[in-house]
Amino acid sequence: MEVTAPQKEHVDIAIVTVTADRLDEACLASVRRLIDATPLTVKFVLVDNDSTAFNAHALVNRFVPEAIVILRDRNVGFGRSCNRGAREVDADYYFFLNPDTRVDDGELLLKLAVFMKSTPRVGIAAPKILYPDERLQETCRRFPAWFTPIAQRTSLMSPKKITAHRAAFLMEDFGHHKPRMVDWVQGSAFMMDAALFHEIGGFDDRYFLYYEDVDLCRSAWVRGRPVYYVPAAVLYHAYGKASAAGTGTWNRLLRNRTTRIHIESWLKYTLKWLGQKI
Repeated sequence: MEVTAPQKEHVDIAIVTVTADRLDEACLASVRRLIDATPLTVKFVLVDNDSTAFNAHALVNRFVPEAIVILRDRNVGFGRSCNRGAREVDADYYFFLNPDTRVDDGELLLKLAVFMKSTPRVGIAAPKILYPDERLQETCRRFPAWFTPIAQRTSLMSPKKITAHRAAFLMEDFGHHKPRMVDWVQGSAFMMDAALFHEIGGFDDRYFLYYEDVDLCRSAWVRGRPVYYVPAAVLYHAYGKASAAGTGTWNRLLRNRTTRIHIESWLKYTLKWLGQKI
């Protein structure tokens, strides 16, 4: 007798969070509030990349017992883990959320979903993100030039040119108080049309970490699906630049594995998109 696999429950939004020895209880409490506050149907999926600092399943169960928790036996990277989590739920939208965030606004998901539904062709919508001390994080950006990491990490350019390039890249000329189309948004928190996500094939899993968010946004733009910054939706993120740890460029390159991963991802991105225009 043929056995048919059970149908997955369809939901409005699937929240996908990836962990690797980093999962704040404040984030889980936020997810609980979001699920309870919104009129939308929401599923929470957590993909844990072999964390040893905590028991991911037990920790998540304290706050969101109905969550889907996927435990992996090694760290396979951010994008690949997001793709794995997204496969668990049939949803209209995916909301990718870092494990060191906190959402105080119970209507955040609703605000982003309403924006997605009411804005023609939108592919990705991202909230305003603040540091815990209320300072703005510059998470909407212009596409990087091939030399952007060099300008950010070395003194090979004049200080004046470095400052100007950095300001343009981080969109410091934009007041961050009104919605607008942007080139790309940081992967710490954003909502994406699920059909577009699957059409693209999800995150390019050749990136272990870094540039997978730039790449995904660029892939959306290539398909005529713009990326938006939506400051009416706000969350908090305890952001740390792990790849900038260490003293001196060459010291970081030789001693900081995260810096080397960042450089590898930059090279993959540059070679993939070299000469291609949107």
